[in-house]
Amino acid sequence: MNEEVELSEHSPEQLVALIQQGHSMHFEELFYRFLPLVKKFNRAYYLKSLEQDDFWQEARMVLHKAVQSYVPEKGLQFASFYKLTLKHHIFSLIRKESAVKRRIDKGAVSLDAILENQYSNHTEHSFEGVVSTNFSPEEIVMVKESASGYFESLSDFEQAVFIRFLNGSDFLSIADELDCEVTSIKNAYDRCHRKMKRLLE
Repeated sequence: MNEEVELSEHSPEQLVALIQQGHSMHFEELFYRFLPLVKKFNRAYYLKSLEQDDFWQEARMVLHKAVQSYVPEKGLQFASFYKLTLKHHIFSLIRKESAVKRRIDKGAVSLDAILENQYSNHTEHSFEGVVSTNFSPEEIVMVKESASGYFESLSDFEQAVFIRFLNGSDFLSIADELDCEVTSIKNAYDRCHRKMKRLLE
């Protein structure tokens, strides 16, 4: 969010009430007001699986859910409610990321073996719904030659996605296995592919 949002005189609670009544145009203002909090949490809680844009998207999703579930009669200010909800969500993401790292540490499948298998069979896998973003056999061979450096350039989360991709899994099955949103898998896939392209340049 690079553009400044014009702020009204409404309190956060009033903005929430308006959004709950169907005036969704106030959501951007509400998110903008909490952007300093989002930035603070983004700096305080490092998540390898989320770049800044991904983190902000998660924060927007949490804000939307917080608006829908907020009950002012319970006596808690919305700012405190959102802060608590966002923190719980971040902790949940951290736990999931740690779980992914443990799975990687157990190292189910050898990366070199997977790459060797891909080369031997001359197969290509593509994620469901992705057009013209396949890893070709030539790319697989070149990555195999520099597999160690490429693999180390990936975050733990990207490694988990990459390994499952090479095994032929699609977005939905990987998201289900790693217990995360499909969008996060797509973003990780895109990052893997960009890093591979840079390696091949």
